[in-house]
Amino acid sequence: MIDVRSREFAVPFLQSLIQVDTCNPPGNEHRLSLLLYDFLQTAGHDSTVRGIGEGRSNLEAVFAGTGKGRKLMFCGHLDTVSPWTAEAGIYPPHGAVIEGGRMYGRGTSDMKAGLAAMLLAAVSLQQEGIRLGGDLIFLATAGEEVDSCGARQYAQEHNLEELDGLVIAEPTGSRIAIGHKGALWLRITLFGRSAHGSMPQLGLNAVEGMMEVIALLHRHALEWQAHDPVLGTSSLSVNTISGGVQTNVIADRCTIDVDIRTVPPQRHAELRAEITARLDGMKQLNAGFRYEVQELLDRSGVYTQPDEELIRTALELAARAGGLAEQEVTRTAGDYSGAAGEKGADGESSAPAVQGVSYYTDASVLHNHGKLPVLIYGPGDPKLAHQPDEWIDIEAYLDSISFYRELAVRFLGLAPD
Repeated sequence: MIDVRSREFAVPFLQSLIQVDTCNPPGNEHRLSLLLYDFLQTAGHDSTVRGIGEGRSNLEAVFAGTGKGRKLMFCGHLDTVSPWTAEAGIYPPHGAVIEGGRMYGRGTSDMKAGLAAMLLAAVSLQQEGIRLGGDLIFLATAGEEVDSCGARQYAQEHNLEELDGLVIAEPTGSRIAIGHKGALWLRITLFGRSAHGSMPQLGLNAVEGMMEVIALLHRHALEWQAHDPVLGTSSLSVNTISGGVQTNVIADRCTIDVDIRTVPPQRHAELRAEITARLDGMKQLNAGFRYEVQELLDRSGVYTQPDEELIRTALELAARAGGLAEQEVTRTAGDYSGAAGEKGADGESSAPAVQGVSYYTDASVLHNHGKLPVLIYGPGDPKLAHQPDEWIDIEAYLDSISFYRELAVRFLGLAPD
């Protein structure tokens, strides 16, 4: 087999991943699991495909070390969000078109480039006869874009206590990210009473009542807003709304979906209890209203201290690649205060070497309640995720293969001769 790290192999390999439609819903990740399984078989390595539901599966491949060392997991998801329309973009979502040093397609940035790079890094070590001192576990999951069903199944079936580190290949612009915000999604339904549109006084308008609920939520969000120097500021947004039957009928029901992103020290259970208490207070002002709160998603935040060995190793590799100054690595990993945009010696503002990301990842399911060190690192630009004409810089993709490979070698060590 040709060197899997070479441009001649790695670029067509990524194209083959992009050309498999794994838009979620419905996912159909099993198609891509089988492609990866066949690739690994050709490379002389076994893997396990475990079904989750119709047309859906995870793939796991263990690159065994000496059996006595650490265990490091490389994790990426197989699914993508829905494709863009022909009107919204120029390039076909699954065409994997290459132009101007970029590859265009749904999932190029989020996150099939990172997924491919991780797998090629692991296979390249085997290809060259390099045996690690510990186990390198490659996990490709289903369903991350909706409910992390693949990661949840893996967590239920495996002992996460056995892992010593977790690397998530979500897009970070090839920067070192040590955590992400938590995500709490709530669906709030307000029930009123219908009446003829010409006699609104006989009904209780749930659409108009929901306007008060939305205003209440935004006021409350400002009260509990929190800021973390790495992860950023908490947020609340109302992103869907539906209600009413027709123009001349007073709406007896209205539903909104609320997206809450949290940072330490916020706790989701406490926030939900506070929101419920506020809604109870609103109900007292108009006893005719009734509401329901449904939890759609609860993903914990993730944060790893910069002085963890996994993060220090990643920072050193990034510095060696020219991404960071050596003195910045030392400051960040050794005594990071987290002050984003602090002044450097020349008085200019400089970004910290570590960062957080605003989106959530499968790490929220796999980080073993915060006990497992997590590195988030990927070649894609996070601003391109879910956008029309999503693309990946091909050089960044190729560079990331070397980054993941060296990270595994340095964190797990080499097996003794």
